[in-house]
Amino acid sequence: MNKEKQKKKILIVMPRFPYPVTGACEQDRAEGLNIFLELGYEIRVITKVSPSEEGQTQEVSRNLGIKIFPISYKFTRNLSSGKKFLKNLKRVINPLFWDGASYEYRDKEIVDVFKRELDEFKPDAVWVEYTTLWPLYKYAKRRNVPIITRSINFEAFHFLDEDGFGPINLLKFISKFFGEIMTIRKSDFLLAITPKEERTYKKFGAKKTAVLPLRALPQFLAEEKQIKDKEKLNVFFMGSTYNVSHNKKALEKVVKEIIPLVNKKYPNKFLFHITGGKLPKDFDNLFSDNTTYHGFVPDRDIFLEDMDIALTPSLFGAGMQQKIFEPIARGIPTVASTRGLAGYPFKDKEHLLLADTAEDFAQALGEMIDFNKRKDLSLNAKELCRDIFSEGKIKEVVASSLEVI
Repeated sequence: MNKEKQKKKILIVMPRFPYPVTGACEQDRAEGLNIFLELGYEIRVITKVSPSEEGQTQEVSRNLGIKIFPISYKFTRNLSSGKKFLKNLKRVINPLFWDGASYEYRDKEIVDVFKRELDEFKPDAVWVEYTTLWPLYKYAKRRNVPIITRSINFEAFHFLDEDGFGPINLLKFISKFFGEIMTIRKSDFLLAITPKEERTYKKFGAKKTAVLPLRALPQFLAEEKQIKDKEKLNVFFMGSTYNVSHNKKALEKVVKEIIPLVNKKYPNKFLFHITGGKLPKDFDNLFSDNTTYHGFVPDRDIFLEDMDIALTPSLFGAGMQQKIFEPIARGIPTVASTRGLAGYPFKDKEHLLLADTAEDFAQALGEMIDFNKRKDLSLNAKELCRDIFSEGKIKEVVASSLEVI
């Protein structure tokens, strides 16, 4: 990279601080910081934090050698009744702020820090993680600083998918939709997380776009998956947390429909494993004798060594679901829902097996009993992933988006 590019200064603004790195979103944002540093940019970070995380930002700041400005979340429950009334009144008056996720970026503390860094750091560009931060954009625009937005989903559609179509949710949808339109209009470059969502952004007027997949995927590409010929195969479903609607619904399909059907059609052929935190109590009695719930798994590398097949139904939810793409990138033979691929070029029976109904999933697992089938799928998937999710490709997308500077 040339010296001119190494001198470029990027001011990054993001929601919740990504350390400690626990879930897919945290992995993605944390790896994003590493990529900027590896590309030679000078960066500063403004990030929202909970009170317990403020000390950790100092440690990460020292380790990465960057300045981090933590902004505490302002919880409505902690406000006096008068301030709570005024806050709610301001939100009601302006429909754009019916979406509370965006309203918090009007907070004076983060606005003041953002304006100060624009004036003192004088960045060549502002990099914004997620489209809900659009209330800050006007301050960069007034200073003619280009804005690159990294989207993890088209939030309005994702919200309805997750929370349903009730009257209150429809009002929030309107607010979130116009927030996305504001982001599209004010971003100099918009990075979608999937090909499907890039098409959506282009449809609504985004001029400069590219696809930036989950930035943690390259770390899963190095190791070769050892495909084993075994009497009983370990099948896993990997949800990050089950207080997220699409994870809970997918798990419900797995334990209520798919596993019972598989056990009936292929008895004594599979052992099932469920990971992820915050399992609802009503699931306690739903697991069959050959199903184990592991909870949060701190070392996934060790856990996945003995796993043979990834089972990844996706019923709804936007963006790029890591529970689908991480196993594929690792070379673990995968059965996934068609919709979950979100436009990425993986082909049924070549890179993975696609399924939609419980019968489809059961049939696909039956096909996976064949050792050679699993081996071929693993090799083909790994080859494609090394092409489209490589560290070089992801860095290329990041660097090219900053050419708007």
